[in-house]
Amino acid sequence: MKTRLHPFLLLASLLLLIGGCRSIKQTQIGKLSGEPVYNVQDFGAQGDGLADDTHAIQQAINYAMEQGGGTVYFPHGRYRLATLQEGLRVKAHLLIPPQRTPDTRDYVMICLKGACCVTTPCAYASHTTEDRYEVWENGSVLFSDTLGAPQTDPSQPPVSILAAASADNVYGMNPSTVRLEDLAFQVKAEEGGFPYLSGVNMAYAATVYADNVLIYASTRNMVLHSPSAEGHFSAGFIAPRTWCNPEEELRNVNVKSAFRYGFLLSEHANGNDLSAWNCDEAFVFSRMDHSAWLGRIHAQNCAHILSSLEVEYAGHTVGNSYIKIEQVGVEVNSGQKPLDFNYKSFVNDPKDRLYGRIWYHIVKSNVGADNSYYVTLGGTHLQAEASF
Repeated sequence: MKTRLHPFLLLASLLLLIGGCRSIKQTQIGKLSGEPVYNVQDFGAQGDGLADDTHAIQQAINYAMEQGGGTVYFPHGRYRLATLQEGLRVKAHLLIPPQRTPDTRDYVMICLKGACCVTTPCAYASHTTEDRYEVWENGSVLFSDTLGAPQTDPSQPPVSILAAASADNVYGMNPSTVRLEDLAFQVKAEEGGFPYLSGVNMAYAATVYADNVLIYASTRNMVLHSPSAEGHFSAGFIAPRTWCNPEEELRNVNVKSAFRYGFLLSEHANGNDLSAWNCDEAFVFSRMDHSAWLGRIHAQNCAHILSSLEVEYAGHTVGNSYIKIEQVGVEVNSGQKPLDFNYKSFVNDPKDRLYGRIWYHIVKSNVGADNSYYVTLGGTHLQAEASF
């Protein structure tokens, strides 16, 4: 005799099967890569540039953290972020949550990885022509659709696209090791203005590794203006702040277009092939008792190249910094647009907080290598040597 399955039980079985397929799919991906991989599109993200993908991506991040870490994967697409979250000393579209157990240091590795990211500096500066390049639209792009408001109080947390949330411990440290790979982060800016939001805020992360990452504004660089002129505080990339044990390893990270600070770095910073374009201050160093080492870094059309932090910002404090940089490359071109970011000084350290040694190489546009443009404001404790 045949037994017929009740319609309700049939529906329940189908739902169970669908839920199980997702788990099986994740397991298969994990076996292939050697680690758990969570595709944001499996959590509902569209990547079509239209849907608000904030909630779906946050679900994927939260789920990965609850499973003890893994990779959150972004297939090729443009992921629109239109919702902001606030709490735990940060405000951002997307948060890396801390461990739920207070006063513990059970470190979790979480990787946010894109399908690809185009970081080609084909339009980092303009002389007389308009920037028409579209390479910035390629790859896996997380873009903010929120303009926000100017932030003239540096004691307030910066509003960012991605932030590591603070934890409930003595240092506020989020015991997460964050990896960012092959991703682009785009902040919104108005024509003739500058972006109000910051890019990536890892001030409270235990450790951050970034490789092939682009942080940039939606507005063409020819019509951008200086945020410092209006007292606005923002940063493209904010590294972990000082608490003795953070690490920051950066490779091929590029910040483009109208942030006050291109990179805000702290102790144990280790990086190579870092570039900042059209920022008031390209590379800014907060207090660090342990030293930082950088290989080749580059700035194009930035007013100040190496700076000491002048006011507490994003959890970073003011104080002496100890650095070694193998080569700082700069191209100088008076009259280069946008004019607000034309070169003013190589070292901007009026309180003499920078200690260490750097090697520099300056190129004058349409002329050639010319280190005579090396200009310092303070920086008396910094040993500087020309590369030729």
